[in-house]
Amino acid sequence: MKKVLFTVAAVMTFGLMNAQEVTTTSAYKPVKGTIATEVGLTGGLNNTDFDLNTGVVKFRYFFKDDMALRLGLGINSNKEETVINPDPTNPGTLINKNSNNLVNLGIEKHFAGSDRLSTYAGADLLIGFNGASGEYTENGYSYEIDGAQIDPATGDPVGNASTQFGFRLFTGADYYITKKVFLGVEAGLNFLASSQKDIVISETGSENENIPGGKSGGLSTNVVGGVRIGFQF
Repeated sequence: MKKVLFTVAAVMTFGLMNAQEVTTTSAYKPVKGTIATEVGLTGGLNNTDFDLNTGVVKFRYFFKDDMALRLGLGINSNKEETVINPDPTNPGTLINKNSNNLVNLGIEKHFAGSDRLSTYAGADLLIGFNGASGEYTENGYSYEIDGAQIDPATGDPVGNASTQFGFRLFTGADYYITKKVFLGVEAGLNFLASSQKDIVISETGSENENIPGGKSGGLSTNVVGGVRIGFQF
């Protein structure tokens, strides 16, 4: 929550700067035809990390000096292997996998700003894919779940795979520290609906079991924020 509040405060500060210093031309900011890319930073400015497994990579195309189309890709994939039964004569191994991938397509409206500062607002279309699976093996016996992970304590399905669809409203600011290179902040509000996938359970010596998925009861909202670094091509 502190990170979100810091991000919103930074955007508001840039907005005040924008109101006090206005120019119409700049040697730093993008113009029509510019292509830019950026990555989300994790860990804050004092401990910066560019790991795309937890961050976002984004591309922009300015079809007008003050209007840009954008494409964002968020990637997160994890695999956890646990030895349930360490007996070498009867080993049991549990492998759980999950992935969270988000694609956003959007548009930005950029305001006059100053020579190096560009504030903007816009909207994104969001599409998310959350995958999950689990497998337990033990001396020729296997227990597999497709569409969820396996709870190590009970063997029950947990963490259903799902697809998400929604939109985001956002505002942000870019400050060009040198020509073609900028630091930025962005804050937004997501509205997402989720649909859970069917779960298929396969067990040695038993018929497959199917558990139907379901849909969320409505849109869920969450606040997002972050610091980014980017450059123009």
